[in-house]
Amino acid sequence: MRSSVLYGVILLLSIAAALVPTLIPGIDLAVSTYFMQPNAPLQTKGWLWVELINEHIPTIFRTWAILCLPAWWLARKSIRYRQWAHPIAFVGLALLLGPGLSVSALKEVTQRARPLHVTEFGGDKKFSPALQIANQCHDDNCSFVSGHTADGFFLVSLMLLSPRRRAWWVVFGVFSGVLIGFARVSVGAHWLSDALWAFPVTLLASGLVWWALNRFKDRSTDRLQDSKGSLAPGQHPN
Repeated sequence: MRSSVLYGVILLLSIAAALVPTLIPGIDLAVSTYFMQPNAPLQTKGWLWVELINEHIPTIFRTWAILCLPAWWLARKSIRYRQWAHPIAFVGLALLLGPGLSVSALKEVTQRARPLHVTEFGGDKKFSPALQIANQCHDDNCSFVSGHTADGFFLVSLMLLSPRRRAWWVVFGVFSGVLIGFARVSVGAHWLSDALWAFPVTLLASGLVWWALNRFKDRSTDRLQDSKGSLAPGQHPN
């Protein structure tokens, strides 16, 4: 199976999974209640790895995205490492568009309150299902979708860069997204649907960047070949 086809299959499966708690909002409430009820059977606050994820994952991925800019510039200037310019550009732009801009835009548009802030768990905001404009969050820290989880699921899109290791990237990316999503949902920072929708949102953004970069690369190659073909015998391109 071609990597692009597999990527599309994973995207469709991720949308199907995210639609379940969207169409049955009670699932969101039930999952959050399990973790946030008094004397909850599983309390993850205070777990070291959960705290590390919640505190440091965004910083790690933002730093990675920022470092892509000088790395891309250096690769473009180096004959030895020029083949790395395209993968580096993909990583930087996909992180910017997916876990960065797309997540921020959805938070701003939907204004969904986090579990910690709704009346069911001692807050003063109303619960709202996923994909609905809620007007229950008036800052830049709303619930839908989970940026932390989007960072983890982003790793799945690296399968496009390495077809031979695509199975490894899919497994590692899904595992990372699920692990980070669990850390976020279990402390009341996100609903289950926030974590699940982070997957297709990230895949869509990465897929768009991949398509655009390859279109640009193909056109650049065609122009270079046309310029070489138009030279008279014995001439060389400048």
